[in-house]
Amino acid sequence: MSNVGVRFEDYAAELLSRLGYKVLGRRVKVVINGVEVGEVDIVAEDPGGVKYAVEVKSGKVDVNAIRQAYVNAKVLNAKPLIIARGFSNDSSRALADELGVSVINLEEAVVLTVDELRTVVENVIYEAIGDLINTVFTLAVKSCNEGVREIMEAVLQCNDWGCVCSKLGVAGDDCGNFINNVRKELGLGNLSLSKLRTAVRLYNLVSLLLNRCNGQVRETLNK
Repeated sequence: MSNVGVRFEDYAAELLSRLGYKVLGRRVKVVINGVEVGEVDIVAEDPGGVKYAVEVKSGKVDVNAIRQAYVNAKVLNAKPLIIARGFSNDSSRALADELGVSVINLEEAVVLTVDELRTVVENVIYEAIGDLINTVFTLAVKSCNEGVREIMEAVLQCNDWGCVCSKLGVAGDDCGNFINNVRKELGLGNLSLSKLRTAVRLYNLVSLLLNRCNGQVRETLNK
């Protein structure tokens, strides 16, 4: 899990505490007959002693998330609770009502002070910059590889991975494995194509500036 994801869970745990819940565990394994089948972000207890299996979503909650929260909570003998930014559609809201899945809407429940909002924004920005720098550094290390350079060029020309695969001659059925291999080779995790494209552009800009500076140094030394 990324640092941003961990911090978001930390924030959700703090919110539960503010609402009177007691956090009993974090990232609790869901096990059936000795086999791990899932994980619950937070296990908490309300002031009345009722235990909840809490799923934390940074976006809106959809039907699949409702189902998963319900199943995990049932296995843990707890009530299902999701912390998210509301429902993705009427279907997810209806299913939550039917299955008894409670949802804390962050957009309604969380009111940040100016300082808290500034801290959240700064943390997100610094995290994004750090990830970008790490990716640019990786590209710099790997750029001597001809295959990596071809991938970088294709990324600049495409708006989706299908286009990248096509330009590099990767068949449609093999595109998924190719994407996973690229991410593994470059240590990108689940970095999106748009963010990778930004990193490639930044790498090219830095390379251009360095080459220009080196050229000016050589010209100075030759005078």
